[in-house]
Amino acid sequence: MAQSLTRIYLQVILILILCFLAIGYVSYLAVRDMQQLSYQDRASRVALDTSSRIAELLSQQRQSLGAFAKQSGVLTVLQHGTTAELSRKAAEIRSQIPEAVSVDLLPWTDSGPVSSAATLDPASLDYVRRMTASSQSAKPEFHEIGTTSEHYKLAVSVRDERQNMTGYLLVGFSRAPVQAILKQSLPQNAYLELQQPASRGTTQAVLTVGTASNAGSVSMISEIGGSGWMLFYQDAEAPPRLLSGYRNIYFWSAIIIFAIVLMMLYRLYRRTVKSVRHDIQSLIRMFQDLREGSVRVSYPMALKEFTDIFEYLRDRGQKLVKEKEQLKDMGLMDHLSQLGNRRHFEKRLKELFEAAKSNGPSSVLIIDMDHFKAVNDNHGHDAGDALIVGFANALRKVVRQTDVLVRLGGDEFCIIYSYAPLNKATGLVERLRRQLPREIPLTKGVIHQLRWTGGLSSMHDKDTKPDDVLWRADQALLQAKESGRNNTKIYDPVTGAPVKKQIMAS
Repeated sequence: MAQSLTRIYLQVILILILCFLAIGYVSYLAVRDMQQLSYQDRASRVALDTSSRIAELLSQQRQSLGAFAKQSGVLTVLQHGTTAELSRKAAEIRSQIPEAVSVDLLPWTDSGPVSSAATLDPASLDYVRRMTASSQSAKPEFHEIGTTSEHYKLAVSVRDERQNMTGYLLVGFSRAPVQAILKQSLPQNAYLELQQPASRGTTQAVLTVGTASNAGSVSMISEIGGSGWMLFYQDAEAPPRLLSGYRNIYFWSAIIIFAIVLMMLYRLYRRTVKSVRHDIQSLIRMFQDLREGSVRVSYPMALKEFTDIFEYLRDRGQKLVKEKEQLKDMGLMDHLSQLGNRRHFEKRLKELFEAAKSNGPSSVLIIDMDHFKAVNDNHGHDAGDALIVGFANALRKVVRQTDVLVRLGGDEFCIIYSYAPLNKATGLVERLRRQLPREIPLTKGVIHQLRWTGGLSSMHDKDTKPDDVLWRADQALLQAKESGRNNTKIYDPVTGAPVKKQIMAS
């Protein structure tokens, strides 16, 4: 299927557009990834700074509680003090810890820590018992979450000089210092959330600062070392718009460059079309000259790529003109069809027969046009002559230049496929069937449905004269006519009989 230059250039423009879009998209992804890395770096710094400050606060509180736990008065009251003494000592310790909202001293018994205060809530007592069951140091735990009394507990063990357990110092700390750290660390348009472990491997939000957003560009979770708490950070700052700042300049620069490229392509397209039309006109002039029997020395051409082709066609045209003149002079041309005649056929068949031993065998196809007599009878001899000329022209377009195409007489034509053995000649005949027209216009608007019958054979080493291959091709032609016409039979010289395969009309 032939393609137009316009379609080709449209495909080139489409490819260019796709390339520009791809480059723009990749550039956008690269910029976005760089921004993403920048946001991730900021998120990492914020999370690390916040986590370290909370961890430092917890460390200071643990050290403070550890110092109280080593006081002899605390050890004595846990071992021998009454409930009132335990309460007084707890109140004394609370007065020395500014962030404390509650302090409890829990003596140790064989069944574990016991509360000396009637007001100690079960959650706090359960927290101490869980810490007792664990071999690790006590971790902070938020209680009364979501209420105005929300706080977190921190417990340290109290041991005697022999490291025997005597009880626990349990302190409830206000959430205010931790919340203040979150607020100080929070960048603009960001969100911080402090989480602590809950049941079944889940987490629970205990403190939040800022507003969470589903469109956050970066989110990160980091662990606050030794506390069991997790810090969730979300950077809600949206990436800059595609056409903002310098991107606007880059975008319009790319549009201008693309428009210039399109203009250059359009100009190139116009020049190419003009050049091709010019060279086609030169080709048409050359064929007109060839029909008139004269070919010029040179033809003007605009495209350098066509020069070699035009020179080849011009040389072949000049050679054909000379050959036609020679054939006319020698009486080897059929004047009606402008093909070689029987005399020319016999001369070339003899030459190819003699060259078969050195260059390989040639094959012969004899062709009869079906119902040619009916054309003469129904439409007159002018229509018959027009059919001869039209069929000869159609054959000339399909047959290779190296082959010999002749009119033997009447409606009988012949093709010698030079140096083509039988299998190759079979393929050439199949191509002939496909490419010949199905109808040929005759005189007075009459259209003739083209049908033809053929017989094919090839030369063989046992042949003693050129007519042997012609006889076999003629036998194949007779069988093709007997089998209903409009097909081609093949005679195999090796077996000495026609083959079953036939080439049918497409």
